[in-house]
Amino acid sequence: MTDRERFLRLMNYESVDRHPIGLAEPWSDTVDRWRKEGLPAEVTDVHAYLGIPHLRVVNIVGVFPYFPKFERRVLESNETFEVSIDGDGRTVRNFKDHTSMPEWIDFPVKDGEDLRRVMDEHMDVSDMDARFGDEFEKSLEQKTVDHPDALVMSNGGGYYWVLRSLAGVEVASYLLHDEPALVDELFERIFTLVMEGLRRVTARVQVDVIGYGEDIAGKNGPLMAPSMIKELILPRYRAALDLAHAKGIDLTWYDSDGDLRLLLPDYMSIGINGVSPCEVAAGMDPVALRKTFGKGLRLIGGFDKRIVAKGKAAIDAEFERLRPVIEEGGFMPTIDHSVSSDISWDNYRHFLDALQKYSGH
Repeated sequence: MTDRERFLRLMNYESVDRHPIGLAEPWSDTVDRWRKEGLPAEVTDVHAYLGIPHLRVVNIVGVFPYFPKFERRVLESNETFEVSIDGDGRTVRNFKDHTSMPEWIDFPVKDGEDLRRVMDEHMDVSDMDARFGDEFEKSLEQKTVDHPDALVMSNGGGYYWVLRSLAGVEVASYLLHDEPALVDELFERIFTLVMEGLRRVTARVQVDVIGYGEDIAGKNGPLMAPSMIKELILPRYRAALDLAHAKGIDLTWYDSDGDLRLLLPDYMSIGINGVSPCEVAAGMDPVALRKTFGKGLRLIGGFDKRIVAKGKAAIDAEFERLRPVIEEGGFMPTIDHSVSSDISWDNYRHFLDALQKYSGH
């Protein structure tokens, strides 16, 4: 049985010989700490070094969402930080002496006029063959040649993600209120790309799961009004899922930090049935989610990174607390985002040992 088969069976509450393992990536700061605590200096892939088998996921997309892409370039660099233009056209500062979220200095969209310009310059949807060219073929090759047993994901949408990436949370909020027709046009272009991608991917390979990258919530709940999500995004999600269901694709992987609980009833009503990373600090606790939403909601993530930092006894106690949901199925536990630098090398290895144990390895 391959990890792809294990994942599909696990998420459908069917028996497996062992559970697939999903892994979060450590920060560079974390790896630097681990080198001081025993990780050999030459190791570049921690999980390969430890021999941890893990689920591989191949996300097959074309050029999304910008075409032509924003030009990435470095504006300033010194010993402490680098300022650059990133793939969303933002001016960002990244620090070299520690790992953190980028500092967003400037966004390409500050008002409706900017959004119109960016759509005209970078979001052409007229030449689909160009969008689904070399990059699309390379991702297909990654599946068919490099990782034939990988889980295959196809894009179900990233609507708020694109708007927020272009404008930032504050300006995105103003645009939703002041320029709803323009935002709707942006979302329609994204929808056109999503549907074309689904048609092209499903014509070439068997797709296993529909993936969403939104980051549409924070610790206190949604960053976009639920009523606006219902009006502007949910019908597009539904149309993509209708096509997916017609192709025999029933599972979703909805990626968003923060607290999604207010949105989940509407999401589940249209067929979104799997969420990640289940950020425990934001209230997305797997035990509580299973109690509230039942087995219809599949869970990926949900192991509180703060507990891993506390030590072996805390890690073992948390796995015992999660054990009923793990054994019930529909849940692939892993650290609920990236592996932060407050986690020691000793504690992380213990976490991985326990993860394998509770996954039946």
